[in-house]
Amino acid sequence: MLPFSCFEFFIIMAIFIAITGACKYFLPDKNYKYVSAFLNALFLITVYPKPYHFFILIVYSYLSTYLVADVIKFRNKLWGIIILLLPMLLVKLDIRFHSYPFEMNKVLSFAGLSYASFRIMGYYMDKAPGERITDFTSYFNFLSFTPTLLIGPIDRFSRFRLSQNTGFTNINSENFTRGLNAVVKGIVFKYILAEIVDRYWLNIYDSSSKELLPMANNMYAYYAYLFFDFAGYSFMALGIGKMMGMDVPVNFTNPFIAVNPQDFWRRFHISLGEWLKDFFFTPLYMFFSRKKSLKKYPLARQNTALILTFVLMGCWNGFKFNYILSGLLFGIYSAVHNTYAVQCRKKGKDVFFGNLNRRAVKLISIFIMFNLVAVALYIFSGRCPLL
Repeated sequence: MLPFSCFEFFIIMAIFIAITGACKYFLPDKNYKYVSAFLNALFLITVYPKPYHFFILIVYSYLSTYLVADVIKFRNKLWGIIILLLPMLLVKLDIRFHSYPFEMNKVLSFAGLSYASFRIMGYYMDKAPGERITDFTSYFNFLSFTPTLLIGPIDRFSRFRLSQNTGFTNINSENFTRGLNAVVKGIVFKYILAEIVDRYWLNIYDSSSKELLPMANNMYAYYAYLFFDFAGYSFMALGIGKMMGMDVPVNFTNPFIAVNPQDFWRRFHISLGEWLKDFFFTPLYMFFSRKKSLKKYPLARQNTALILTFVLMGCWNGFKFNYILSGLLFGIYSAVHNTYAVQCRKKGKDVFFGNLNRRAVKLISIFIMFNLVAVALYIFSGRCPLL
């Protein structure tokens, strides 16, 4: 059973919420992480597909983090990142060892691998030099917290641990009500609105048709479906986490009204946008900034880092042409907007819209961004018959 895949999952979560709430009255606050670890492990062992794969990944990443951070102490963290992400890279690259019956990609592949790998890398990157790796219980909870196990959001360890340390304190009627509201919103998004889009909009035309109307229909319908489906998962994870005493980051907030690429990633899959900024864009930009030949070209450094960041995002989804092209498009969108913003600051005016009314500028910007995102996500979906 995967999280949020069936009615039985919600029954299990209701039981977990009740157990956590009851433990609040019998155990001190410091024991919250042990209760959480027991419930997370129970879910993995009893109903999660390939649970031993997940446990192997957790042990591997914990020991590898200790090895690369405290024993070998790589000066260049890239080597540590490669070691930590090795399981995911082998799966994404579809590497096979043909000495039957051993196929590495099948052994390592399981639901939630990508998000767990992002959390692992984030923990390693956030870890200060000389800081000892944390206790295994908190690390285990960070990677295996049941509501966020499958599709995130991509949390940060420092934020997660802070929430975990006050877990029992956060269990109260106010948070329960907020959590319940978020779960209901998620259910409406995922099981009603996404289902309606899928049944009565997304599939009314043949996805292989190269005619303009069917392609446009599929493009806009997929954008709507992806949002309601993904945001639904995120709101349910946030709600259940809240009822269990954990603050799960908000991952979506009205992406349809984004006015530019930067604004879009502050609204759509927010945790991924922040993660990409901190762990891909910033290191890449700093790397280019250290190159003497690029000192005079700050805009080129920024735009190159932006494009490479989003190409890497595409590769994270899989080494397939549609994923990489979609990431490249998002990178180009961001680079073009960045260039536009820099030129506006330099000249002290809007170099594209001029003196056009601000409300009109906002509406036009929303329209342009909505369509640009729809195109990139249509390519991402693999449904575009032109590719």
